[in-house]
Amino acid sequence: MSDEFQEHPSLVLARRPQSANATTPFAVSVAFVRNKIGLGLFFTVIVPNILLLVYLTLIATPQYISEAHFMVRGEHSAGSMPLTMMMQGGAGGAGESVASDDTFAVQDYLVSRDAMLLLLHNDNLAQVFSRPGADFLSRFPNWYSRKNLESFYKYYKNHVKAQIDSDTSLSVLTVRTFDAGDSQRIAKSLIVAAEQLINDINRRQRANLVDAAQKEVNETLSQIRDLQTRLASFRNTSAMIDPERQSLPLVSTQYALQSLLTATQMRLDQTLETSPDSPSIAVYQKQIENLRKELVAASARLTGDTRSLVPQLTEFDSLTIQRQILQQVLASEVAALQSAKARADHQMVFLEEVTQPNRPDYPAYPVTIKMMAISILCFYGVYVMGRLLIAGAREHRIT
Repeated sequence: MSDEFQEHPSLVLARRPQSANATTPFAVSVAFVRNKIGLGLFFTVIVPNILLLVYLTLIATPQYISEAHFMVRGEHSAGSMPLTMMMQGGAGGAGESVASDDTFAVQDYLVSRDAMLLLLHNDNLAQVFSRPGADFLSRFPNWYSRKNLESFYKYYKNHVKAQIDSDTSLSVLTVRTFDAGDSQRIAKSLIVAAEQLINDINRRQRANLVDAAQKEVNETLSQIRDLQTRLASFRNTSAMIDPERQSLPLVSTQYALQSLLTATQMRLDQTLETSPDSPSIAVYQKQIENLRKELVAASARLTGDTRSLVPQLTEFDSLTIQRQILQQVLASEVAALQSAKARADHQMVFLEEVTQPNRPDYPAYPVTIKMMAISILCFYGVYVMGRLLIAGAREHRIT
């Protein structure tokens, strides 16, 4: 190469400060990131976590949790539980083993669509979760959810929880909103709704046990009233209060007439044998004739047509037997009704609040430190996996 094309060393030294002055701060930053940190680590770990930190500290709306503890119990709760379940222990098993079916029913209701609709109607739940000051990721609706009931129900289940504490075996209700007062108010409304559910369960259970027995008692009472009406009609028609007692004088009269007729006939026969010409024979014969007429009349009052005593007594006995049977049936049905009421009272359940829904003093969300730690570990894990995959691909290409 000729000398005119070679630069003098002093010129080269003179030009270096000019190129350094022409370098911008952005170029220096890019060079620092490229040489010291690495573009992959910077864009995979540092940038996402910086954005997350900005969101958690400057954008995310504080969320408050109101918590209430309650228990659902009844007289049958402990007695109806299998012994093996009561003897279970260990982590996670002790709390669930002593929970009754009613407890799980209440917990399921608290996070159900019915409870959500009740809160929408009575407590303006939609406005609670769509406050103007809430951030775009936490409020409803947000950019990734639809504005319908199904999406709102999924959002509702993320903010309302009902579960059993394994240490205390109590049901724990937690409500998370953007305002401490709203959290407490919604939690109280849910507790009231749970109490109403328990009352409905008790009412339906009592109706299932008692109503059938009460219906049978009412039917038997109706039959007894009809029978009493028939007895009253019979007494009015026959003009007899108690045919059994009133028949005793008639039977006694018939027996007396029959005895007197027999005695008179014997005296007549004796007189005919001893004194055939006695004037008392005609008297005896007349007495016998009259006694026979009276006996026929007395017999007609006892037996004969439908107006006689025997048919009336038969009808009265039939009605009396029916009344006795119905009275026995009524007594057994009343006993069954009392037993059903006792079972219903024994199977009633109650919701007892151990702690009232509290008004939180400070927000529980967002958990900045915890979320940042998890985010850094996750993104760094992605970065390490990416580096390993790229290194493996390069080695595979070289080989």
